[in-house]
Amino acid sequence: MKYCKSVAIGLLFPLLLMLSGCTSFMDLSATQSLYKGAQYQGAYESLLLESPSLLKKQGPIIVNYDLGILAHLSGNYKESNTYFNESERLIWESYTESVSGNIASFLVNDNTKAYQGEAYEDMYLNVFKALNYMHLGETEAALVELNRSIEKQTFLRQKYEQYEKQVSEYARNEGLDTPAIQTYATAFSTSALSNYLSASVAQFLGEENTLHYAIDQVHHAFSSQPSLYPFPIPSVVAIEKDPFPKEKGRVQLVSFSGQSPLKEERVERVYISRYNRAKIAYPVLVGVASQVEAVRVSIEGQGVFPLQKIESISNIAIDTFRMKSELIKMKAITRAMAKSVGIALYDDYAAQDDNVTAEEELLGIIFRIAQNVTESADVRSTHFLPSDAWVGYVDLPEGTYTITTEFLNASNQVLHRSSEKTIQVQAGTLHLAEAYSPR
Repeated sequence: MKYCKSVAIGLLFPLLLMLSGCTSFMDLSATQSLYKGAQYQGAYESLLLESPSLLKKQGPIIVNYDLGILAHLSGNYKESNTYFNESERLIWESYTESVSGNIASFLVNDNTKAYQGEAYEDMYLNVFKALNYMHLGETEAALVELNRSIEKQTFLRQKYEQYEKQVSEYARNEGLDTPAIQTYATAFSTSALSNYLSASVAQFLGEENTLHYAIDQVHHAFSSQPSLYPFPIPSVVAIEKDPFPKEKGRVQLVSFSGQSPLKEERVERVYISRYNRAKIAYPVLVGVASQVEAVRVSIEGQGVFPLQKIESISNIAIDTFRMKSELIKMKAITRAMAKSVGIALYDDYAAQDDNVTAEEELLGIIFRIAQNVTESADVRSTHFLPSDAWVGYVDLPEGTYTITTEFLNASNQVLHRSSEKTIQVQAGTLHLAEAYSPR
């Protein structure tokens, strides 16, 4: 009986840790209002003021990532990459710690740990770093970042298989049944956006092998992932058939629209044993509707150029996170099983002891509260990633040009018009003209 009591008490503290969480909600309405009004410099400055509170509530990965996006939109490209570098470093450190750390610590509610970043956030981080370098004229550095994004895409499945293995190993070591849930096989393997940008930069640098490989990967992305790319492949993907001009400058046109998906909590009651049902909570990604159906770029004295959608960042985010969501659900069920073990041990002890003390009765109450309290899902994520990416390009004679981008709805009405941008085109050079609409 003493042994059962000591085991039950020993389980108490891990259970309390598993249940504990933090209040991660942060009111960013002031920053969000400026962002949605396309006042990106104001949004950046607002977030800088709020960053100490955001750091405390949601952690350094989110703070640096959000500042990186807003600095990028504000044209502060060097600062943006400084923030992105720190966020990327922290994401990698959190992953290596989760793989090498104690399995039991991996199993605790994610709310009790620092935010570790999501796979889609990590992949697109390098895309925005590459765009920063393109704006700065550092095309070789841009290609390095695009290659990093592509490498992370191939690593994705391996990462989640490792996480799933950890949960199963913990359950086996603790004598628990491995949760019988269906794991989701992501459809995503290749990003058309990162490969298209890689092809564009490689063509300018004269790296023919990289150019041809990247274009092949764009075609592969559309042909092998129709659920993620339910729109026609852009005609500009035939860039390899259009040699880079020597007498003109090439302007790569890139636009982003909409808002990336948001995390929401899902609550379920799951079977643990014949007389035991437990409540669990886990996050899911939910898409945010965008009204933008077309994008066009006006270049003074040159005409209007329609852009073509090349990627739904939202589709890829939802698809890749669904695998993570199922894994979090698996962890929550395993925690529920661990709680039920503590209750069973206590009940066994109490049934054999005719003189249960007040302290022991309190212990039994705590175990039952631990079993019945609904855990909260970790719904933290970055706040300013876009939903869709649009591309095109145009070759222009040397000179100074004013560029305006318009974002249209299904009725061809202008939802948002970007501020005019002036670009100085030089012959034989790759330039980037980028626009963004939060609509």
